[in-house]
Amino acid sequence: MKLSEIAALVGGRLVGDADPLITGAAGLEEATASDLTFVIRQDYLPRLAASAAGAVIVAPGMSADRPAIVREDPYAGFALFLQRFEAPVDRIFPPGVHPSAVIDPSARLGRDVRVGPFCVLGPDVRVGEGSYLGAHVVLGADVSVGRDCRLHSQVSVREGCRLGERVMLHAGVRIGTDGFGFLPGPAGFSKIPQVGIAVLEDDVEIGSNSCVDRATTGRTVVGRGTKLDNMVQVGHNVRIGAHCVISGHTGIAGSCTIGNGVAIGGFVGIGDHLKVGDGAKIGGKAGITRDVPAGATVFGTPAIDIKESFRLFA
Repeated sequence: MKLSEIAALVGGRLVGDADPLITGAAGLEEATASDLTFVIRQDYLPRLAASAAGAVIVAPGMSADRPAIVREDPYAGFALFLQRFEAPVDRIFPPGVHPSAVIDPSARLGRDVRVGPFCVLGPDVRVGEGSYLGAHVVLGADVSVGRDCRLHSQVSVREGCRLGERVMLHAGVRIGTDGFGFLPGPAGFSKIPQVGIAVLEDDVEIGSNSCVDRATTGRTVVGRGTKLDNMVQVGHNVRIGAHCVISGHTGIAGSCTIGNGVAIGGFVGIGDHLKVGDGAKIGGKAGITRDVPAGATVFGTPAIDIKESFRLFA
């Protein structure tokens, strides 16, 4: 692909007379003469000078020593170019149902659905048009999967749970497992039945080996456009708003409410029945023991406002 074509693709401006052929994308250290790379800050320019990259995306005001594309937010432009290298679903598995799949006669599959080897689809399952189920995916009875979803290998979605459109679940994700509910008594712990469901709204993406528990009653909800990293635990009856981002090894205990646009770092623990307001930011390894106001940035264990934390530990 010519660099001029890439510039048009990513909404940038080509700088220089050269228009090299670009066949790949890579970071500064790994790039070769046929690769496109990117630089987001001036202090990265010495690393660019030592790079073998054939071309670079830079921000306005930056100088480049090789053919370049100039656009606001070079990393966003680089990400647009990377989309050309995503493996199309047809290469992962061809259209149709693999002969080893076990599908209940009452299940309904939309047009162009792909069902991989050894999948199991229970009674009254519904899978929307264009969705892909990787090897060993299990959908329990009455599960609904929307259009254009991707469920990678070993995903399980338990009975009655709902997935919106364009949901992506990476390998080993568990949706609708029983919530952690037990009643203590003289003879030990009695299990509290978990009879609710889990709902993932449109454009949710969940990383490998993460779990979203079903509600005790009602719904556990992950809101539209929210992204969960690998190994995130979402407890029963949690409600996560739209367009949140939650990093790996975070645990959210039962009945918490997370607002819209919340950013949560890695290894965060959030106690049960707490509220995190819209737009809040929680630093990595924070321990949340009380509500977090909208727009706040907190850090530490127990978590406090980040400015107060800086004063205490400066």
